[in-house]
Amino acid sequence: MKNEIITEIKQMKNNLLGIGIEDEKVLKEIEKNSKIELCFLLNNYSKGNGKKFKLYKRNKTKKINIKKLKKHFRKKSFENIICNYEIVKKIYKSFVPNSIYINKGKLFIYGNIKDLEKVKEKYIRYTDKIKVKKNNKKFLLIIDNEKAKTNIIKDNCYKIKDIVNDSLDYLTEFLAN
Repeated sequence: MKNEIITEIKQMKNNLLGIGIEDEKVLKEIEKNSKIELCFLLNNYSKGNGKKFKLYKRNKTKKINIKKLKKHFRKKSFENIICNYEIVKKIYKSFVPNSIYINKGKLFIYGNIKDLEKVKEKYIRYTDKIKVKKNNKKFLLIIDNEKAKTNIIKDNCYKIKDIVNDSLDYLTEFLAN
């Protein structure tokens, strides 16, 4: 899966936001690409709750809450976003609308294959242009957000629907055990 991510990075242009990228080969490939004009990297800062991240920009660091990406970045400000699903798994309910809000190009999410359907289900609400590349253990989801739109009412309805679904799943699991 690392090779697919590297080939996608070679084709990238303009702006890039990387969330939870820890692989050295991928980071070196981002540095090598001269077409990427502006690159922000968010790395996990706190081990406990996983919400505080360090933002690296021009050799300066700043702590931000990843749940509030809209506050720190403008609407449709990034052409490309690369995200590790394992890092944003805890705050995924707020990450999905925020990532659609700040992205105007392609969104790349990679992680374990067992989480693929859950991730795909959340993004299919906003756009139908989704490509999936997978192997035995990993997946790479490529989401085209050029024409994807967000709406406060729509986002709140999806949040309520997710809360009801999660509570029903919890209840059935509790009753089954």
